[in-house]
Amino acid sequence: MSESLFALVGVGFVAGGLGALLGVGGGIILVPGLILVAGLPFHSAVAASLVCVVATSVSGSVVYLRRDRVQLDTAVELQCYTAVGAVLAGLAAAYVPAGPLYFAFAALLLVVAFRMLPSRTEAARQERAAAGTRHPKVVGASFGAGAVAGLLGVGGGILNVPILNLMLGLPFERALATSVYMIGVTGAAGALVYLARGDVAATTAGITMLGTLVGAALGARAADRVPQRALRIMFVVLLLYVSFRMARRGIAAF
Repeated sequence: MSESLFALVGVGFVAGGLGALLGVGGGIILVPGLILVAGLPFHSAVAASLVCVVATSVSGSVVYLRRDRVQLDTAVELQCYTAVGAVLAGLAAAYVPAGPLYFAFAALLLVVAFRMLPSRTEAARQERAAAGTRHPKVVGASFGAGAVAGLLGVGGGILNVPILNLMLGLPFERALATSVYMIGVTGAAGALVYLARGDVAATTAGITMLGTLVGAALGARAADRVPQRALRIMFVVLLLYVSFRMARRGIAAF
């Protein structure tokens, strides 16, 4: 029993650290980790993951807000769209076939990974990203980020960061910090739907969240010590890894 407790805290610690460092919430580690370590069914693992994403956001945001890294006005507006997406996706999760979703998400991440590759023309790319927060493409993409969080529990940040960086032109380090701030509302909105359905394993989520809180605080503090180019490369590698995992899940779903 004690071994599984330590394992859950460890899963939360790694997920929280990675989530705060790269602005993604850490769900890609939490969902499979909770399934393997705690033996949770998929929907319960997604629900617990969303609870822990809230902890990642709170712990990481404390650090990023103190360092003035968060674009608050942008975050507050986009949160409205992502929260609606997360709630609707959470309600639809029991009725949506998983296989096609996994493949579509895997393909989307491959495209995003290519767009996120480090470039010497980063400044020019940010200048071209002139869309505002109310642009239909930004609204739709933000809604989709929330829907991904609600359906798959991988954290809307995996799409928030590209939206903030590629579409709104925020510098990469500010995009990461702003995403960490945003995922709290998205995670909470999705988690409430799962909680109402009785899918949240409270004890497991609470134990994992302890590790998440500590990991997120350390991950946010480490962000200043990692060069922006290295962060971008790490993010691209993460996108490719998640794309591969989603494709594998899609194959298994058929």
